[in-house]
Amino acid sequence: MPVFKTYMKVVKKNLLMALIYTGIFVMLVFMFSSSAEPSVKFESVSLGVCVIDEDNTEASKALTDYIGSTNTLVEIENDKDEILDALYYTRADYVLTIKNGFEEKIRAGETENLLTNYQLPDSYDGVFIDNKINHYVSTLSAYMAANDNVSEAISKTNDTLSKETEVTVETFSDDGNESTDYIIKLAFFFTYLPYGLISVLISILTVVLIKMNKKEIAARTNSSSTPVFSQTMQIILGSLLLVAAVWVLFMLVGIVINGGMFTGKAWLAVLNSFVFTLVSAGIAILTSTLTSEPRYVALVANIVPLSMSFLCGIFVEQSLLGENILAFSRFLPAYWYIKATDMLAFTSEATFDYSEFMSCLGIEALFAVALFALILLANKYKHSKG
Repeated sequence: MPVFKTYMKVVKKNLLMALIYTGIFVMLVFMFSSSAEPSVKFESVSLGVCVIDEDNTEASKALTDYIGSTNTLVEIENDKDEILDALYYTRADYVLTIKNGFEEKIRAGETENLLTNYQLPDSYDGVFIDNKINHYVSTLSAYMAANDNVSEAISKTNDTLSKETEVTVETFSDDGNESTDYIIKLAFFFTYLPYGLISVLISILTVVLIKMNKKEIAARTNSSSTPVFSQTMQIILGSLLLVAAVWVLFMLVGIVINGGMFTGKAWLAVLNSFVFTLVSAGIAILTSTLTSEPRYVALVANIVPLSMSFLCGIFVEQSLLGENILAFSRFLPAYWYIKATDMLAFTSEATFDYSEFMSCLGIEALFAVALFALILLANKYKHSKG
């Protein structure tokens, strides 16, 4: 199989760039996973809060005590300039004024215009405290509406709000026994995998196919006694082996991160990665048909994976992307890969939707089919011109 041997020789000469991109991918996975917290926790943050109580009643004092139970109460003079200075110099994060008539209005069922506050613009801390205060006031008002006296309503309100909701995050694990460290690293691995797959396959498969189509090599193979069909099949065989080798290499990296063979729903992540490998191969082959210059390949190997990474939720979570970006990214295969990966990482066996997961894989497969159809059309056009 002279053409196949030639193909493998070209592969060997271009392994360095593929190994560089593989190394970058592995570094990304370990860097981000090692910097992540070993467990996922949701905790209240203690802030500096000044409460100016103009009502000075049992209800207003109870609200002050509630705020002070989870924050640090600071004293500031009731003067606008003093308050603004305290916020500017971060002596306080939030200044609350309980207006005169607070308790009386709550008794009457009124919850508007009871409080005023000062906080820094666009402060997440301020929004957090606003939510807590509004929750307290609405709960206290509800108990007072039930004809409870002030003391009883305050007691019930404090009892209700003291109950914390247990927050759990479901992961790849089916039984919840895997260590959190393993879950974090494995989730990072499969999330960043598209970047590595596209970069490596473009950097090696595209370059190999371009060089195999160069006049010198093409003339040498065409002058041999090997039929054209056999030459084509040998190139296809070499490409399939190369793509499979790249995918297996990344799965071995995943096994190393896992500390052993995959288990549970992680096998579905492996299946998802295999389908996306076909998509990546299609992108690499299409690139080889659109350019005949290897020097442009490095540019494509950087632009394409980076663009998909930022638009589809690889480097930035999909939940943090804007609606317009998400609407556009749905036309990219990496969006559906990440959506399927997120389903595996953050849903339990009881809530996991297999049909939706398989739909994501089906859409990825359609992208692969579309890419290979474009490859056939591009090759047909080139031959008609040639």
